[in-house]
Amino acid sequence: MEFTIEKIENDITFKRFLKKKKGIHPSTIVNYLYTFKSFSTLTGKSPTEIHDIHRDDLRNRVAEFDMWLTEALDDYVTHLIENEYSYDGIRGRVGRVKSFLHAFKLRPTPEIDISKKRIVEDAKFALKVEDIRKAIKYSLPVYQTIFITQAQTGLSISDVLLLDVEDFVNAVSKKDEDLTVRQAIYRAKNEDNLIGCFDLRRKKTTAEFYTFAGPEVLRSMAELLDSRDKNYLKHDYPIFVKETSHLPKKLDEDSLPEDLRLSPEAAKNYVHRMHKRKNIFPQIEVGGKKKNYFRTHKLRKWFSNQLRFKAGFSPDDTKYLMGQKTGDVLERYIDTNNYNALKGNYRKALPFLAINDEIVMEENKEAVESLTLKLHEEQEKREAVEKRMELMDEMLKSVMKNQLKTNNASE
Repeated sequence: MEFTIEKIENDITFKRFLKKKKGIHPSTIVNYLYTFKSFSTLTGKSPTEIHDIHRDDLRNRVAEFDMWLTEALDDYVTHLIENEYSYDGIRGRVGRVKSFLHAFKLRPTPEIDISKKRIVEDAKFALKVEDIRKAIKYSLPVYQTIFITQAQTGLSISDVLLLDVEDFVNAVSKKDEDLTVRQAIYRAKNEDNLIGCFDLRRKKTTAEFYTFAGPEVLRSMAELLDSRDKNYLKHDYPIFVKETSHLPKKLDEDSLPEDLRLSPEAAKNYVHRMHKRKNIFPQIEVGGKKKNYFRTHKLRKWFSNQLRFKAGFSPDDTKYLMGQKTGDVLERYIDTNNYNALKGNYRKALPFLAINDEIVMEENKEAVESLTLKLHEEQEKREAVEKRMELMDEMLKSVMKNQLKTNNASE
C-alpha cells in the first residue's frame, strides 16, 4: 500500500503528534513526514495504526522479541540498507518512529540493531580555517555571513536561519537599552570588542540554549542588513532572506516574514553548487561514495574542535553553546554568574575562532562590565534613598507648617 505525504499529514494521530511537539522546526516536520511515508508504505500501516498496535502490545505485556514493532523496524532497517542509506540516515529514521511513539508515552520501544558499519569521515578531510576563508571569498554576501556565523557560534544551519532582525538588535544591545535597527547596525560596525548573545530559548526550537557571537559575526550581519532595503528591516523579519530572484516582487500587507526566510534546503543546494558547478571545492570519497568536501555541518565540527582542543572548553560548555544535550541542568547556564563566566571564556576563545579578523580582545572585560553594572545599581539605590529622605523631609516640614497654623488659629 502506497502512503503519500498528504495522507500522512492528514492522519489524525500524526496531527496530535505535531501538537505535542509544539515549536518543532519545519525541516524536522518534513523529516518525520518522509520517514512515515516510507515506513507506513513498507508496513501497510498508518501512523494511527502503528500507534494503536504498539499501545496494545504494551497493554498486553508482550515481550520485546514478540512485539509487532520489533519485526517492523528490523524489516525497515533491512529495506534502508538495501537502498544504500547511510548509518546515520538509518538511525535517524528509526529514531523518528520511536520518538513518535514516545510522544504518546508508549514506552519502551525495542532496541534495533543496525547491521551496517558506521562510516566516519577521515580526519584528513576536517575543515581548516583556509577552507572557510575560501568559501567566504567565493560566496554571495548572505552566505558569507552564514558561514562566519556558523563557524563562530556553532549553530546548525537550521538555527542560524531562524535568526531574525530582532535577535541581532538584542545581541548588540546593553541591558535595558532600546536600540533601533540602524543604531544596532552602527554599533556592530564600529565596536571592536562587542560580544553578542543569541538566545534561542525564545525561538521556535525544541532545544533551550543560548550562544555567543563575536565582533566578526556581528559586523558581518550589520553589513548584510545595512545593504538591505528598509522594508526588509522590520524586527520580525529574518536576517537571512532568499536570493533576490526568489523574493516577492512587492511587499504588501499580506506578505509574511516566513515567505522571505532562506531555507536549509536552499543553503544545502548552494553549497552543493560550490562543488559541482563552480568547482570551488572538490568532492571526496567516503566509504566508497562521493561527498561534498565543504558542508555546513562541518562548520559546527570546526567550532567544536577549536573550543575544546584549542581554547580548552569543557565538553558540556561546548555542547551547550551548540544546542546539544549536556549532562548538566539548564539552570546552571541560566544562572547570571555562570553566564558571565561562560561569556568570559568565549571572549578568550575568540582568537581561535577568528576567520578573517585578527582578534585581540580586551582582558577582563566581563569583570569590568560586571563591576560597572554593580556600581550603577548601587548608585541607583543611593539616589532612591536620597529621594525618599527628601520626600520625608518635605512631608515633615509640611506637617510642622500645618501644626503651626493650627496653633496660631487656636490662640
